[in-house]
Amino acid sequence: MGDADRTEAEVLQELERMVDAGELVGRGDRFIDMAGGLVDRFLTTGSFGIAEDPFGGKDASLLADDHAYYLMLWRIFDRTPAAALADFAIKVRRILAKRIFKRLGEGVIFHHDVYILSGQNTSLGDGVFVNRGATLDDRGPITIGDHTMIAAGAILTTHGHILDDFSKPLPFGGRTKAPITIGSNTVIGFRSVVMPDVTIGDRVIVASNSVVTSDIPDRWVVGGMPAKKIKELVPRDYTGMDIADA
Repeated sequence: MGDADRTEAEVLQELERMVDAGELVGRGDRFIDMAGGLVDRFLTTGSFGIAEDPFGGKDASLLADDHAYYLMLWRIFDRTPAAALADFAIKVRRILAKRIFKRLGEGVIFHHDVYILSGQNTSLGDGVFVNRGATLDDRGPITIGDHTMIAAGAILTTHGHILDDFSKPLPFGGRTKAPITIGSNTVIGFRSVVMPDVTIGDRVIVASNSVVTSDIPDRWVVGGMPAKKIKELVPRDYTGMDIADA
């Protein structure tokens, strides 16, 4: 049997046999070749398995349509050398995004290693910028307005866990879901977290490493854990100024 013909179960069985027999050391290339066969089959046939969600979130239902192929191809592409060609890679992701997201505005930019749970529940306005390593956990709806920037490492999470059902082990208690809505011309700062059931207004600045747990009005600058108001943004006239030296 060739590696390309092995099922996922057969690959795992052979890996476990090699580990139990102490045969894996020095033969890791064998496992990588077998795993590569699964990737090759996915690329050529679209066949792949979706992991069960131990928390009862029914994640598989978010990846049941044909759009999942585009999402998985995105994830694989981001692990290839071609993803280091930044301009090319941004254009590749933009093309794939047409089939992934619920709504995709014009000129959206995704940098490397953005994690998207599904895309089916995410609507993006024009000119949205999502930087490297950000997470869009759209078990619940995510809506992002025009020209908003999601900084590197930021997390938008629309789910929580049921913690007070003592009749079940905690990991099996199930999930809760609530939407996130972010306005236009807003910045979600580096490694910040936006929690479920939060609405953020237009022209808001969320400082780095903040945790947003409640709604934020237009033009506020917020920061901290949980995020609190720091000040309000006031329009400024930059006419005639040399912005590079400002």
